[in-house]
Amino acid sequence: MTTSSSSDRSRRRAIRMRKAETGESYTAAGRALAGAGSTTATIDPALLVPYPDETNMDVDELGWRVLPADATPAQRAHAEAYWRPVNPARPCRCCGSCLHATQCGRDDDGKDRCPGLLIHVDRYPGGLFSVNDWEDVYECAGCGAVLTVSVELPAVPWGEANPAGGITVYDKVRHPNFPDHDEDDGYDPGCFECGARAGYRCTCDDDPQDGCEECGGGGPYGCNC
Repeated sequence: MTTSSSSDRSRRRAIRMRKAETGESYTAAGRALAGAGSTTATIDPALLVPYPDETNMDVDELGWRVLPADATPAQRAHAEAYWRPVNPARPCRCCGSCLHATQCGRDDDGKDRCPGLLIHVDRYPGGLFSVNDWEDVYECAGCGAVLTVSVELPAVPWGEANPAGGITVYDKVRHPNFPDHDEDDGYDPGCFECGARAGYRCTCDDDPQDGCEECGGGGPYGCNC
């Protein structure tokens, strides 16, 4: 009885979120969620709403699970590039298989392998000539190591061919090679040149100066020996 009641509350909350986001009636929003992705009936209702510890979250950040059954390719691409990361104990919000919650490091690392689990923190278009190519970014919850992996998603193209012979990136999909296309939605992808992560200062224009030959410190960092 408790499980059923909890599921009903989660379902009603998901409907209210969609209603507020789309302007649909409560009934229409409920029907859209019921038919989303043709597999919604098998999706845990708790995955259709933010977790209790998540704040200031909009419905787009919930990923593909809240998409309507008739979602356009552009909507699917946006959902794939905009979901909010979750900790390793929770299902990833991306639509395809990924390395989320797998152990950091390699199998041949032996006893020195980091015991931490990977968190899938980002997915963005990863090619110029194939709309199926994406890049996945992972961060280890233990040691903090960052891993980038290429992935092919034929069912989720990030753009389409245009009459001029090029590729048009779908609206609301950020492509690192087409920065002018991005909307100012507050998202900070970091710097793809120097590797500075979101929220950290780009060091591309820093004067390297004379650094330490042993630890590599120098410039804005200083020696760590």
